[in-house]
Amino acid sequence: MKKAVCYCLGLSAILFGCAFAASAKEKAKQGSPLLRVYKVNKKVCDFPEKEDFSTPEAAYAVIDRVLASGEESAWRRISVKSLARRVPPADAKKKEVKPEIAKMWLNARILEVRIFRGDHAVIISEIYRPDAGVRFDGRIVNREGGRWLNKGHSFYRTIDQARATFAGSCARRDNKDLRLVRPKVKDPEAYLKPFVDFLKTHGKDPKAFVMNALATHKIVIMGEIHHRPRYWAFNSSLVTDPDFAKRIGVIYMELPSNDQNLVDQFLAADSCDTKLIIEMLRDNLWMGWPDQPMLDFFVKVWIVNQDLPANERLRIVLVDMQRPWKDIKERKDWRKYNVDRDHFMAQNILKDLREHPQEKRNALFIVGVAHTMLNFRTHMYPLPAKDGPPMESAGWHLRRELGPENVFAIMQHQAVGTNWGDVRGRVCMGLFDSAFAELGNKPIAFPLDVGPFGKEPFDALADRPVMSTYRDGYSAYLYLGPLETEIFSPLIPGFYTDEFVKELERRYRMMFGKGWAEAYRRPKSDAQSFISWMSGKGGSWGRPRRNWRKGSLGPMDAWHRGGRDWRTAIQDEKITYAMEHPEEVVQAAEELFAKIRNADYAYTLGNYSEDGRWKEDGWKKFPAHNYYMVSSGWGEWAAWVCKTFIDNPIVSVEVGNMFPSKEVIIGRKGWPTVPYKLTLKDGSVLEGNLPFEYNFDGGKGHWHGMEGLDWHKRYKSGLPKRK
Repeated sequence: MKKAVCYCLGLSAILFGCAFAASAKEKAKQGSPLLRVYKVNKKVCDFPEKEDFSTPEAAYAVIDRVLASGEESAWRRISVKSLARRVPPADAKKKEVKPEIAKMWLNARILEVRIFRGDHAVIISEIYRPDAGVRFDGRIVNREGGRWLNKGHSFYRTIDQARATFAGSCARRDNKDLRLVRPKVKDPEAYLKPFVDFLKTHGKDPKAFVMNALATHKIVIMGEIHHRPRYWAFNSSLVTDPDFAKRIGVIYMELPSNDQNLVDQFLAADSCDTKLIIEMLRDNLWMGWPDQPMLDFFVKVWIVNQDLPANERLRIVLVDMQRPWKDIKERKDWRKYNVDRDHFMAQNILKDLREHPQEKRNALFIVGVAHTMLNFRTHMYPLPAKDGPPMESAGWHLRRELGPENVFAIMQHQAVGTNWGDVRGRVCMGLFDSAFAELGNKPIAFPLDVGPFGKEPFDALADRPVMSTYRDGYSAYLYLGPLETEIFSPLIPGFYTDEFVKELERRYRMMFGKGWAEAYRRPKSDAQSFISWMSGKGGSWGRPRRNWRKGSLGPMDAWHRGGRDWRTAIQDEKITYAMEHPEEVVQAAEELFAKIRNADYAYTLGNYSEDGRWKEDGWKKFPAHNYYMVSSGWGEWAAWVCKTFIDNPIVSVEVGNMFPSKEVIIGRKGWPTVPYKLTLKDGSVLEGNLPFEYNFDGGKGHWHGMEGLDWHKRYKSGLPKRK
């Protein structure tokens, strides 16, 4: 987990879950023979204690009771045939289950069931994991012999992720691929020209462009990626413009509405007392929101107000869900604050507009880009993309209530990312960046309702199954500079004190069952330790954004290649090259084995515990950590290697000729693969085939071994006999 980055678009989903509602489109389709959706809203413990496989939800209750009881022998009886042979045998011993885990399964609340073609279903439940908080459990069941039987499950952070994953599985059953495929470009210069020409004719100075939008629309929504000093400085430049207060009367912000009184006191005070704003920011999420540029924005508003008449002063209204931590004494206390945040924010804005009919000026709403989208559709296969349910963001609600002509949504340039800070490349595989670079990367803003940019399929939110164009979601686009040159916001000095970290300990213990320091194995629970953990090794706050580097963003010219993503496109090229130059992969295999042989086994074991967890960043010191990927259990693999080779080292390595693998790994065949044979000191032999993928870590790129060395799974009962 990248601690600082995980603020990115809404960490509160961890704490408060996500409200769900079947859209009108979905309801209209519930009788469809292809997809049937219905709500359940019952806990597992509310179902009769009997084995009932007549409905997906009843089967789910049976499965969760097995998980709670530890009855390993039941899995073959309650699973589909294809899975039964791989689960514990019928005479398996009972597994001990901790009380809190048993409670987790029995208290799982089944929210909804989705059935595809009558025999493939997902049961989505809201569940509380002691180690991770609220999650959504997506359990797949298939109908066999008139019974709904287990086929596996996954945890998700949002209900939309669970739904989208199931839609993908339905598409695969019909041999469909829902992922966007960009065309391969034969003449990149000609392809890019219309985009560059459009910027030359329609691109405007960002401040002038936004000021005009503020003057002509009832509400302008600034869709942001959080913690960007460059863009907060732009916001501050807007409010300090002499014309801003003439056009705008209120600024709505994605911050906890229970602390509105603190903001009101701050703006009304004769002196600029930022302690009030810091107190409010400490309520945002369990860990607070220590963003210095955001605090600077509040200060700019206060300064501007000093020169304005009382009836013309700017208001700041907090519209996000309440987080009154001082009133939350037990976990159950915060459940009453669990809301659909998009609907909640929109309703707060609409209420405020109604309560100030005398205000003739317009409004600015600063909120995360995922809350901004105006009219996106999500693809819930097998519904046609155009019939998919709308993404009911705050922007969507406001557009519906105020009318399309009154709501103007601006999207800030960003990387392709997820709600949790993962970066998956550049928008449109670098096409937008390439156009900006042609004009010297100068700051620019432009409309999306006309021109080629708005026609592009939307791809900026990797965890949202959007089947719409950029202009469907946003009115305009704002670019202030290259992603690679941005820094993460600096911390507010003194935001984290030892006393405040004690409060964070209380919040974390209440929400997740143990204190923060214990959960993350920190030696102390104080401000210095907390800042160090949250920033990660090397620090993030006030430094270049570590995940906006070439290794994550990819090249700007990836759009030349076409395909579904830049990594796949480059992988294809690298695999073709490797087949012609096998010596490159053979050398990578030899180097990987050398890293394993030369590792400091004693040091690694000193940083690893038997429960499969690492102390601090000890795992990063193991030389092979960035050159080998296990199918699962990396810590277990590293521990197995060290425990095995510390007293019985590798004495010889033999690597054979490379060949294309026929095994499916990470969704594809044909990976460059080398056979190997390792001989240990006692004469034991480890041998097999080692596939390689091309890894882009850090932007340098290297061949990366995959799964072929998973000895921790292959030799659980001991090493193979000597040969």
